Amino acid sequence: MKNILKTTLILVVLALTGCSEKKSRDFFAKGGITAGAAAALGSGSYKIPMEFETEIVHSGQWIDAVDATVAGSDILITASFISGNRKGSYPGYVKIDGVSPGTYTLKYRDPDGTLHAIGPVVLP
Repeated sequence: MKNILKTTLILVVLALTGCSEKKSRDFFAKGGITAGAAAALGSGSYKIPMEFETEIVHSGQWIDAVDATVAGSDILITASFISGNRKGSYPGYVKIDGVSPGTYTLKYRDPDGTLHAIGPVVLP
């Protein structure tokens, strides 16, 4: 019986450490969300390099994905992190499709919908 309980506990801990969790803006350092120069991939498609520096850094924390949507002249992003022994799958950029060239305002969207301005992004 003890072995079954130990095995179950280990499996639960492993499952919880591998879950991707959307984070709020306060998870990141002040000025810790930065965007590089956007590159056109084709008609209406762009790649925006992005870096995320967390407020508290530790070795078992990995960015897993960044959701990006366009709402009018805003590009809204939300990052998901995992902690544990596997690295996330974030490629280092966000891809935006179906938008016109121009200047957009990059905003971080908390999981509860609260928006935080990051700065301008120019899509060439």
